[in-house]
Amino acid sequence: MLNYSALRNIEQKEKTTSTLTQIDADFYRQALEHIQKLEERLHEEKMKNPAAKTLILLAEELRNTKRLWESIFERREKKIVLAALSVARGGRARPEHLTREEKMFYESLIALLHEHRKRTLESTAQESQVVRIVKDIPQFVAGDMKTYDLKKEDVISLPGEVAQILIQRKVAEKLMVTV
Repeated sequence: MLNYSALRNIEQKEKTTSTLTQIDADFYRQALEHIQKLEERLHEEKMKNPAAKTLILLAEELRNTKRLWESIFERREKKIVLAALSVARGGRARPEHLTREEKMFYESLIALLHEHRKRTLESTAQESQVVRIVKDIPQFVAGDMKTYDLKKEDVISLPGEVAQILIQRKVAEKLMVTV
């Protein structure tokens, strides 16, 4: 059973280590249930005696419990993000002591980071193409949201996607650039 003291201990461990501490697989569910029970107790006490001093203590415990829960969540979240970033950059170690929700988050992050790296690094390699315009082209706005006004014999470096479209439409030809 999760309580304030247990949450406080978990938070202290999360603060003092760079790795995830071991918690129950259903920690987040247990924490939410504990918070809901505190909220119910607070509501019941308000109904019984709105002027009771126990209301102040319960409200304080509820606020502190929520703060602890958030602190634990944010510390673990940061550790998971850093671990996923490490793996995306070539590291191999998967963090231990992940809950179900954290495993899903971790795997999603890795997939997202890999996709981002692939898309960005590959697109910069194919980022632009130098073309020679073979026909006047009416002014247009391309996918990069830039306006192009191209005339016959212009030589220009264009985003790869724009250059490919113009080449396919036979209004531009690809030039080989040597450095």
